[in-house]
Formats: sequence, structure tokens, C-alpha cells
Amino acid sequence: MGEVVELNLPEHGHMNATYPLVAELVRRGEKIVYYATDPFRPNVIAAGAEFARYGDTEIFTPGAHTGGLHSVMAWEMTLAEHLLPRLIDEVADANPDYLLIDSMCVWGNLVQQILHIPAVCMASVFVPNDRAVTVEQMVQLAYGQAPKPVLLAGIDALNTYIETSRRIDRRFGTLSPNIVEFFSNRQELNLLFTAREFHPEGDSFGADYRFVGPMLEFERHESTANATLPPGDEPLIYISMGTIFNDLPDFYRTCIQAYAGAPFRVLISIGSRVRRATLDPVPHNIQLCDYVPQLAVLMQASLFISHGGMNSVSEALAHGVPLLVFPQHGDQHLVAAQVERVGAGIRLAPADITVARLRELTETLLCEPRFKAGACAVARVFSRGGGAAVAADAIFEFAQNSTSQKVSSEV
Repeated sequence: MGEVVELNLPEHGHMNATYPLVAELVRRGEKIVYYATDPFRPNVIAAGAEFARYGDTEIFTPGAHTGGLHSVMAWEMTLAEHLLPRLIDEVADANPDYLLIDSMCVWGNLVQQILHIPAVCMASVFVPNDRAVTVEQMVQLAYGQAPKPVLLAGIDALNTYIETSRRIDRRFGTLSPNIVEFFSNRQELNLLFTAREFHPEGDSFGADYRFVGPMLEFERHESTANATLPPGDEPLIYISMGTIFNDLPDFYRTCIQAYAGAPFRVLISIGSRVRRATLDPVPHNIQLCDYVPQLAVLMQASLFISHGGMNSVSEALAHGVPLLVFPQHGDQHLVAAQVERVGAGIRLAPADITVARLRELTETLLCEPRFKAGACAVARVFSRGGGAAVAADAIFEFAQNSTSQKVSSEV
């Protein structure tokens, strides 16, 4: 039985992808201590891991990241400075055989450096290949076409990141990552929860990257309040803008107007920030809810209108569901571009969010078989990745090799 500590970014898109792998590792005898925040406790425990609490949930609620990728870096490094003193002591006391760390969990990177524990990186989002992408290219990609307010906010955030990382590096003897390293978090073994064919520049990644496909083999504890499907057997359109940046009442109103009385059933997940009363009247063929059991809904959906979160898009494509993707920030624009590239959907621009245009694009995706065929083609390459079983095999091989190297160095 191996001892494992898992350090993740406590957000649904990053957490959900890991539960099937955790359950598989526990089934094979591993003991996993999983750090997260209170809302994720039920799923962590259901997966068989021991829940460890980072701290108050509120401090992990991200801001709007108005400065792009540098804002993400500054926010996470500020969290890392808060978390590291306690995490270092607790992980050292646990003395795990290896760490599981998320590709965007910078404090996992720093804990690994400080304690010299072998680590496996898990990527539920696209990652840059830090051996092929330069810092200059990454900055150009992130800010080359950014409007002036985003650029200025990004410069301010970069200063915050540099100052915070210098304090951490002086205190702990670490080497904080640059912008490419930050979003790749490369370790000796890197598990990508997608397919090489769907990942940007997928062929550029070497043997230390394993494309294992999305992790879906787990029944999550999800709020299902008012998630009843509208009656009938017409095509089901599922609309969700994720769990973070979903305060979009105008968008939901446009969707309601676009599909009112149309020959579709429509289920809209509006989250907890929008008051339902502000969206009335809602026609009989449309159902609003706070959250839905997404995997169960996608098994019945004909079309998914999504924000483009990697986890949501992967779940849709794994079920062969084409998409209309309306990206809101960050990597969602890149995910939307990949959906278009593989022919599994269409990326929406703000100008497309009109009643007439939504109806037009919906009918296009539902009536033209090529979009369904594109989604099903991705589902096939996803399934070839092997999922949790193949990922667990790779981790056990890695752990065995790490143990052998440690023994050899001690002899």
C-alpha cells in the first residue's frame, strides 16, 4: 500500500476529473490524503480518499482575473504564500511515497521542490509544452491581441507575482516558475486527461506525457434541485456556463427567447447567482435549475451550449454531443477553437448572442450530421486513452521506479 498526498486547485473543473483516478488507486490499495475545500468533501470521501482541508472556502474563490494569465498566476501565488508553511509541515509528517498535483497547482510544484518527493502532474486542462514553447511566445499568445485594460492589469498582476514569488523563493529556497512552467507544471510523469488528437500541438509532447482521456467513471455528488427535464421527446438542448463565471442573466434571457415554443426541450443551469424571478416568464418547454447532474443530462442531450470549460467540453464530446461554445475567459477560447477545429461544434462570439442567431446556429448543428459525427470521432479517440485504469498503471510504474532509484541512491 502506497501513501499518497494529492494537491489540487479546488475548482469543479479541476477536481471532477480526478475522482475516477483516485477511486481506482484506492481500489488497488493506495492510501490518499486529498487536500481541498469543504464543498468538495463529499466527492473526495466518496472516491475513497481522506479529506484534508486547505482552509476557508472563501479565499479560494477566484476573482475575475481581469489581467489574463498573469492575474491567475498572481492570485495562485498569493494563495501559495498563505498555504505553504502549514502544507510543508503536514506533507512532511505524512511522508508520502509520491504526490499527485494538478497542472495549475503552483503550491504543489513548490511543495515538491521543498520536500523532494516524487510527483505526478495531472492535467484536466490544456498545457503548454515547456520544451517547445518559449516565454515570449506564451506572452504573445496571452497578450498579443489583448485590449489595453487587460494589458495594464496584466502588468500589475505580473509585478504582484514577481514580488510574491521572490519572498517565497528566499524563504524556502525554491525556484518559482515562469509563465510557461506555471501552466505546464511538468513533472517526471504527466497525465493529460484528454487525447493527443484533441490537444493543441499534441504531437509535440514526449514520452513523459500520457494522454489517458477524460475521467468519467465516477458518480459525483451533485446538486439536482429542480433538474427535472421538460416533458416530451423533442431534442434536448442543455445550457450551462459553468460554476464560476455564470452570472449572465442577459445571456439566459436571450436563450429563453430564442427557444420559447421551439421544437426543442431546453434545460438551463443558471447557478446560484442569478435570481430565477428575473428570468420570468419561462415557457413550458424550458426548465431552469441551479445545478444539474451533468453526466446524466449529457447522456440524453442533442446539443450542449457551454462556456468552454475543458471538463464540461470533454464530458460532452465523450458522449458524442456537439457544442455551441461561448467562451468567457482564459483557456476557454482555446478550447472553443479546438472544438471548431475537430468539427464538433461552433464557437460563439458576443455578436452571435441574439435570438435569431442562436436559433439559426442551433438548427445548423442539429440538422447537419457532420457536427454529430465530429463529436463522435473525438469520443472514439478519448476512449482509446484508457481512462483511470491506464492512468493508474502509469502511476504504479512511476512509483516503483522512484522507489528503486531511492533505494539505489541509499546503498
